[in-house]
Amino acid sequence: MHNEREIIHGIVLRRLLKLTCFFAVFFFLLFCIAWQNMHMFTLARKIEDLTRERNALEKSIYLKNMELSSLQSRERIKGIATEELGMIPVTYRDVKVIVYGE
Repeated sequence: MHNEREIIHGIVLRRLLKLTCFFAVFFFLLFCIAWQNMHMFTLARKIEDLTRERNALEKSIYLKNMELSSLQSRERIKGIATEELGMIPVTYRDVKVIVYGE
Protein backbone atom coordinates (compact mmCIF):
# COMPACT_ATOMS: atom_id res chain seq x y z
CA MET A 1 0.00 0.00 0.00
CA HIS A 2 2.80 2.32 0.87
CA ASN A 3 4.56 1.38 -2.35
CA GLU A 4 1.42 1.98 -4.47
CA ARG A 5 0.99 5.37 -2.91
CA GLU A 6 4.59 6.32 -3.83
CA ILE A 7 4.06 5.14 -7.41
CA ILE A 8 0.87 7.19 -7.77
CA HIS A 9 2.58 10.15 -6.15
CA GLY A 10 5.49 9.79 -8.62
CA ILE A 11 3.11 9.61 -11.59
CA VAL A 12 1.27 12.72 -10.41
CA LEU A 13 4.56 14.57 -9.92
CA ARG A 14 5.77 13.59 -13.41
CA ARG A 15 2.50 14.76 -14.96
CA LEU A 16 2.68 17.98 -12.99
CA LEU A 17 6.29 18.49 -14.10
CA LYS A 18 5.35 17.87 -17.74
CA LEU A 19 2.45 20.30 -17.46
CA THR A 20 4.67 22.92 -15.81
CA CYS A 21 7.32 22.53 -18.54
CA PHE A 22 4.67 22.79 -21.24
CA PHE A 23 3.28 26.03 -19.82
CA ALA A 24 6.76 27.42 -19.24
CA VAL A 25 7.69 26.82 -22.89
CA PHE A 26 4.31 28.14 -24.04
CA PHE A 27 4.62 31.38 -22.04
CA PHE A 28 8.25 31.79 -23.11
CA LEU A 29 7.24 31.55 -26.78
CA LEU A 30 4.35 33.92 -26.17
CA PHE A 31 6.72 36.39 -24.51
CA CYS A 32 9.18 36.14 -27.44
CA ILE A 33 6.42 36.83 -29.96
CA ALA A 34 5.13 39.80 -27.95
CA TRP A 35 8.67 41.14 -27.55
CA GLN A 36 9.28 40.84 -31.29
CA ASN A 37 6.07 42.71 -32.07
CA MET A 38 6.92 45.50 -29.63
CA HIS A 39 10.41 45.75 -31.10
CA MET A 40 8.97 45.97 -34.63
CA PHE A 41 6.56 48.68 -33.46
CA THR A 42 9.36 50.77 -31.95
CA LEU A 43 11.52 50.33 -35.06
CA ALA A 44 8.62 51.38 -37.29
CA ARG A 45 8.13 54.49 -35.16
CA LYS A 46 11.85 55.33 -35.40
CA ILE A 47 11.72 54.89 -39.18
CA GLU A 48 8.75 57.28 -39.39
CA ASP A 49 10.54 59.86 -37.24
CA LEU A 50 13.72 59.61 -39.32
CA THR A 51 11.70 59.88 -42.54
CA ARG A 52 10.00 63.04 -41.24
CA GLU A 53 13.38 64.47 -40.23
CA ARG A 54 14.89 63.62 -43.64
CA ASN A 55 11.96 65.29 -45.43
CA ALA A 56 12.36 68.41 -43.30
CA LEU A 57 16.08 68.51 -44.08
CA GLU A 58 15.44 68.05 -47.80
CA LYS A 59 12.94 70.93 -47.70
CA SER A 60 15.49 73.06 -45.85
CA ILE A 61 18.14 72.25 -48.47
CA TYR A 62 15.73 73.19 -51.25
CA LEU A 63 14.87 76.51 -49.58
CA LYS A 64 18.55 77.29 -48.97
CA ASN A 65 19.35 76.57 -52.62
CA MET A 66 16.52 78.88 -53.70
CA GLU A 67 17.84 81.59 -51.38
CA LEU A 68 21.38 81.09 -52.69
CA SER A 69 20.30 81.33 -56.30
CA SER A 70 18.36 84.53 -55.59
CA LEU A 71 21.37 86.01 -53.76
CA GLN A 72 23.66 85.14 -56.67
CA SER A 73 21.42 86.57 -59.39
CA ARG A 74 23.12 89.18 -61.59
CA GLU A 75 20.10 91.49 -61.53
CA ARG A 76 20.15 91.66 -57.74
CA ILE A 77 23.89 92.34 -57.63
CA LYS A 78 23.53 95.00 -60.34
CA GLY A 79 20.68 96.66 -58.42
CA ILE A 80 22.67 96.78 -55.18
CA ALA A 81 25.73 98.14 -56.99
CA THR A 82 23.84 100.94 -58.72
CA GLU A 83 21.34 101.91 -56.00
CA GLU A 84 23.20 101.40 -52.74
CA LEU A 85 26.81 101.85 -53.80
CA GLY A 86 26.29 104.48 -56.48
CA MET A 87 28.13 102.56 -59.18
CA ILE A 88 27.28 102.93 -62.82
CA PRO A 89 27.05 100.07 -65.26
CA VAL A 90 30.12 99.45 -67.39
CA THR A 91 29.72 99.76 -71.15
CA TYR A 92 32.04 98.52 -73.84
CA ARG A 93 33.28 102.09 -74.38
CA ASP A 94 34.53 102.25 -70.81
CA VAL A 95 36.86 99.31 -71.27
CA LYS A 96 40.44 100.27 -72.03
CA VAL A 97 42.93 97.77 -73.28
CA ILE A 98 46.47 98.12 -72.07
CA VAL A 99 49.04 96.62 -74.36
CA TYR A 100 52.46 96.12 -72.99
CA GLY A 101 55.08 96.89 -75.55
CA GLU A 102 58.48 95.54 -75.94
